[in-house]
Amino acid sequence: MDMVINKGIGLFEVSTLIVFILPSLLVLTVPMSILLAILIVLGKFSSDSEIVAMKASGISLYQILPPFAVLCLFGFVLTNVFTLFLLPKGNHAFRDTLTKLARTYTEANLEEGVFNDAFEGLVIYSNKFDRKEKKIKGILVSDKRDPEAPTLIIAEHARILSEPQGMNILFSLANGSIHRLNRKSMSYHYALFDTYEMNIRPEGAEEERKLKKKELGLKALFALADERRKIDKSTTRIHVEINKRFAFPFACLVFGLLGIPLGVYWRRGGRSYGFVLSIVIVFIYYLLLNIGENMAKSGYLFAFMGIWLPNVLLGSLGIYLFRKAAQEETIPLLTVKTGFAAPFLQWIEKYQGRKKNPR
Repeated sequence: MDMVINKGIGLFEVSTLIVFILPSLLVLTVPMSILLAILIVLGKFSSDSEIVAMKASGISLYQILPPFAVLCLFGFVLTNVFTLFLLPKGNHAFRDTLTKLARTYTEANLEEGVFNDAFEGLVIYSNKFDRKEKKIKGILVSDKRDPEAPTLIIAEHARILSEPQGMNILFSLANGSIHRLNRKSMSYHYALFDTYEMNIRPEGAEEERKLKKKELGLKALFALADERRKIDKSTTRIHVEINKRFAFPFACLVFGLLGIPLGVYWRRGGRSYGFVLSIVIVFIYYLLLNIGENMAKSGYLFAFMGIWLPNVLLGSLGIYLFRKAAQEETIPLLTVKTGFAAPFLQWIEKYQGRKKNPR
C-alpha cells in the first residue's frame, strides 16, 4: 500500500511482484496446510467417536490411510514443482521487476522542500522538482556514506539518470560546490564544479548478491558448485540451497506421518486442538531446520545432514507414533496425566471446554 499510495507505483505492478513472490511462500504454506487439514479432520472424527466406530467395525488405521496418503503425495508433487521450477524463476522475475521499478520510480522518493532520507547514508533536499523531466532546481546533498569523510554538495541544477545495468542511480549535478571534512587529518576541502556525477545505490540493492543462489535452477547450482570446487572455494552454501530444494517437499510426507497418529489419538480437542498442534509442529520443524542450516553453513555439519535434520527426526517420530496408534497402544509422550506434553494437552481441553460452555 505504501508503494501504491506514497510512491506512485501502479496496483498492477505491485500485484505482479506479489505473484512472483508467491512460490517462495507456498513452499512453506503447502506442507503447513496439509498438516492442519489432517489434524482438523481426524481430530473431528476422534471427538465425535467416529474413529472408535470405524475400529469397532473392523476398519484399521491402515485402511483409512489411502486418502491422507494421496493428499500428502499431492502436496509433495506440488511443492517439488515450486522448489525445482517456479521458485528460482519467481525470485529472478521478482528481482528484475523490482530493479525496473527502482529505476522508474526513484524520483518518487524525492519531494520538494523536504529533507529526504530514503537513500541510506544520504539526505537530499530539493527546492523544485520536475518529475516529468526528472530535473531538480536547487539541490543540497548531505553524504555520510563514509563516516570518516562526510560531504556536503550544493548545486543549482541536477538531473536524475538511471544506470543501464544494475540498480544504481546517477545524479548529474551542475554549477555547484563540494565541501568535505576529513576526520582523520581534521582537514577541510572545498571545490567548485561545473558538472559532477554522483552514484547512489538504493536501499536493498546490497541484497542482490544474496538472492542470486535462490534465482538459479538446479543445473546452474550444480555447475556453480563445480566451478567453485575447481578453484578450491567453499561450496557449502550452494549445497545448502540444493538440499533445501529437495528437503522442503518431504515436509508434506513428514507432516502426514505425524498428523495421522496425533489426530487419531486425541479425542477432545476438535478443531482447536488441530490448529494449535499444527502451529507447534511447524514451529519445531522450522526451528530444527534453522538450527541445522546454521550448523551446516558454519561447517559443524555436512549440508545434507543439517538440512535433512528435521525430516529425519520428525519423520522417525511420526513412524513411531503411527505404529503405536495402529496397534492401539498408549503413547507415553502424549498421555494427559504423565509425559512432557501433559500441560499443553490439558490447556487445549480447558480452552475447548470454555468455547463449548461460555459463561
